[in-house]
This record gives sequence, structure tokens and C-alpha cells, in this order.
Amino acid sequence: MKKQKLLVAAISMLLVSCGGGGNTASSLCDPDDLFCEDSSSSEEKKEVKIELATDTRKSYQFDTSVTNENASVNYEVFVRSFYDSNGDGIGDLKGLESKLDYLQDLGVKNLWLMPINSSPSYHGYDVSDYYSVQKEYGTNQDLKDLIDAAKEKNMGIILDFVINHTSTENSWFKKSFSDYVYEHEGEDSYADWYTWSEESVSNGAKYTEDGITKYYSTYGGYSGMPQLNLASKSLRKEIEKICKYYIDMGITGFRLDATSHYSNIPDASDTEADRGQIGFLRWLNTTCKTLNPDFHLVGECWENKSVYTSYYKSGVDSMFNFASSIEGSGDTSIISVTKGITKANSFAFAIETLEKDIKANNPNAVNSYFLSNHDMDRTSKNLVGYAQKAAASLTYLLPGTPYIYYGEEIGLKGVRTTSPDDGSDAKRRLPLIWSNSDKTGQTIFPERNRLDLDNTDQVKQGVYDLLNTDYSLTNHYKKVLNVRNKYPFIRDAEFINLTNLVKDQDSKVLVYELKKDDKSIVVVHNFNSKAVKVDLGTVGSEILDEINTDKKIPVLENHQLSIGQYSTVILKK
Repeated sequence: MKKQKLLVAAISMLLVSCGGGGNTASSLCDPDDLFCEDSSSSEEKKEVKIELATDTRKSYQFDTSVTNENASVNYEVFVRSFYDSNGDGIGDLKGLESKLDYLQDLGVKNLWLMPINSSPSYHGYDVSDYYSVQKEYGTNQDLKDLIDAAKEKNMGIILDFVINHTSTENSWFKKSFSDYVYEHEGEDSYADWYTWSEESVSNGAKYTEDGITKYYSTYGGYSGMPQLNLASKSLRKEIEKICKYYIDMGITGFRLDATSHYSNIPDASDTEADRGQIGFLRWLNTTCKTLNPDFHLVGECWENKSVYTSYYKSGVDSMFNFASSIEGSGDTSIISVTKGITKANSFAFAIETLEKDIKANNPNAVNSYFLSNHDMDRTSKNLVGYAQKAAASLTYLLPGTPYIYYGEEIGLKGVRTTSPDDGSDAKRRLPLIWSNSDKTGQTIFPERNRLDLDNTDQVKQGVYDLLNTDYSLTNHYKKVLNVRNKYPFIRDAEFINLTNLVKDQDSKVLVYELKKDDKSIVVVHNFNSKAVKVDLGTVGSEILDEINTDKKIPVLENHQLSIGQYSTVILKK
């Protein structure tokens, strides 16, 4: 009975403290009291809904005065899967040439062609002849025609230059083996173009048996890609000839494959100027720039920041930033910040620091951001809907020379492994879909000897379907590039983090300045799934351009920017 009285008393006291005994201000409950809900506090905590006018126009609005003449976004193409011009199911150079109008209209500047040289494989990363085009793709004249046609449309052609290793079917390899075995020396000897040995594995190097002779191979000892000895003087003379051949043809740049493996041969020291990765890159950069001062080199180095940024010391123009891609998980991951996993200010600080580190090693260098490439699963694996668009807005409104992987603009699907038995990078390089109804030019599964893998669930709508669809992903890409190309100084701009200056920071609102000399813009991305109001203070004074992903028109009043979900605004500084 005594316990019951105590319980009643306690409840009575609780009711009084929470206002149960009256409606006076003094009877309102303590905000820290977890057992009571203060009605006035509840009102204060209610979310403020941002009302924005709806853009009733049919689709994104494009500035038709802007062209790709001063563009800086590049486009990666796997020719085999792009467009077939002769009906054999294999994409070719003529097919690519026939689609230059689309790529120009999209707003891209250069086309990076994955390997097109003669090769025994479907992917071409084991070259058998550096001076000829893969027969299935066409002829050397077809390549020259493509170069000339692209130039007329303000576009250049970047070739995938696979000079770290070759195919065993390359005549160099056969001659080198013969010269090594028969101890042929002299200026015409190929003996040191590869690394031969009859000794055991040393320094962790991987060798592949070939009778009693072994040779160094880059990828875990895989026998089909023997590593070139890039320290060989006679080999370098031959590489210089190849560079001259393609530069004279009109090629505007090389994408350098596997640079972190350069000269990674037994007993080679990376501190020696002529043997280390940086030393060889320096030599190659000088060789190409002597032939054409405007020639562009972009390197692949899938290593950590300290390694890949150090490669800029070689003088190369750019390196791919793998940390920003679908494979990245740190603060510079574009997908991570788009999804709200990484805070916007952390991302902005990391990018600002990265850009400074690059410029410290090469003041004229630019970064190459990208979402995905041929060695990764498609971005559609991780991004859909508005988030897919927002990630594109961020990627292609960063400084440098960003890359689009063909098909990214239609949400093309492709993952390497969907079951324990079907692993193949061919599934990341699937045929581009042009139309749901018209299958003209459609290519077949790229790895023809593995048709059992051709079972990927693919998008139904293609390029032309989406170009005719209001606010489609393809039109979104076109809009972002249209905005970027309006401000060509973005390519060489300094990235300045302004997110930390915004009052009452929202972890999903990214604000930064892009500045070069007296030119400057402020970019605001909203990665929230709702419209928000941002107090910019003196950061931005006027809306110059907008990418209204959800069709809501942004408003800037008294330094307060109201912006729709997953949308982007360009402001005057």
C-alpha cells in the first residue's frame, strides 16, 4: 500500500512538471526532460519546408552559343563495343566516326580510344604491332580519317599507349629471345628489350618459364604480357619512332597504361633518372613535346596519393585520380560525398589539398577525375536516379580534364562478376545501346569466345531514346557539359573550398570557388533529397547558371540561396 502511494505521488509530480496541472508558461516542461514533450519546443524543431517554383519548360535549357571548341571533358571509348559500321557485330573506327556529331553535341573535347593496335586479345592490351590498326577495327587510313573528321568538330584523338609490355606474338619479343639465346649484340640487337634470365626469381620479380629461359612478366607472371625493359636505349629509339608516327598522323595525346609498372624490372632502381617510373615518364614527355608542344599525356597510376602525385614531377600533363572514382573510399570519393557518407566540407578540403599537391610538383598539370572506367564496375551499380545525376554534376564541374566512360551517360550496366563462374572484364565493356527499336550498328558481346557470359540485364533505352526524353540522364550530361564549356577557364582553375564559410553548414551542401586570374565562379551542389536554404553570406552575389535536376527553380535573396534537391547552381563571386 505504501509503494502504491509513492507511485501516485511520483506520477502527480510528473504531470505538474509537464504542464498537466495548468497552462501557464512556468508549467512548461524542461527541454532536457526526456519524459515530457514541450509543445513550444516541438514547434521550433519542425522542419522548414522550402517552397520553390517549378520549371514548367520541357527539359534542360542549353546555351546554344556554347560549343565544344574550348571544352575540356574527355570521353573514353571501347571501339569494339561502340558502333558497328559493316554489320559484323564488332565496333570499328568508321562506326565511331559516324557518331562524332553526337559526341560533339554532348560537349566533349577528346576521345580516348582504348587500344586499337593489332593484338591477339579482344581488349588489345597486349600489342603485337604498334604500327597497325586491329583488322576488325579497320585500317590505318580509317584512323587517319577519324582524326581528320574529329578535328573538324573541335575534337582530338587520344590513343591508349601500351608501352609497358607487349604480346608474346610481337616480333620484338621473338627477335629479343633469339638475340638473347644466340648472344647477338650490337646496335641492331633486341636482346635487352625484355628481361631474360636462366636464374631463379630475384627481388620478388615474376618470371614465366619458356623452356629453360625465363622472362619478366608484369601481371603476376601471366605469360602473355612480357614486360619491356624501358631502360634499353635501342628500345627507346623505337618508342620515339612510334611517337613520331602517330603525332605526324595527327593524334593529340596518349593515355599511358600501367605507369606504376614502368621499368619495374629486377635490380632496377627508381632513383636512377633513366630507369625509374618518373625518369621514363620525363623522357617520354620530353620526346612527345619536342614533336608537338601541345601533345597531351595522361597516365594511369592506380596507387596511393603520395605515389601518383609524385609522378607529376616528370612533367606529364595529367594523371587519373582513382581516389575520386567508384573504387575510392576516402574523402575525395565523389560517390561517397554524393551519397552523404562523406561530409561536403571534408570532401572540399581534401580536393583543395590534392590540387595544391599536384601543382607543387608540376604548376602546369591538371587532374583527371572520373567516375568509372574499363577496369571497374559501372557506376550504375552504385548510383541511380537523382544521385546519378548529382555525381555527374560534381565530376564534370571540377577543374582539370575529367573523363566520361562511354555509356555512363545512359546508365549502361556492367559488373565483372554476378556469379562465381562468370568473372570477366568484358562485362564492364558491354555494347553501347543506341536505340530501343533501331538496332542498326549494335555490337555483340565483346569477348566472343565467352558468349556464355552474355547474360547481363541491360538498360532498355539508348542514346537517342534518352535524348528525346525530358530531363533524362543523357540530357543531364549534356546540360552539365554545356554549363562547364561556358566557362573554359575551369580546366586550369584553382579549387578553393568555401563550404567552411557557409553559415550553419549543411554536411550535404558543397560550395567551392573555381578561379583563374581575374575569372571566377562559385559552384553550389545540394546533395540532399530535399530543397534547402543556404546562408552564403558574401560568397555569391548572383545566379549565373542552374542545373535544376528536380525542375525546381533556385532563388537567391539577401544572401540566402534556396536550391532544389540534388541540384547545382553557378554563382557570380
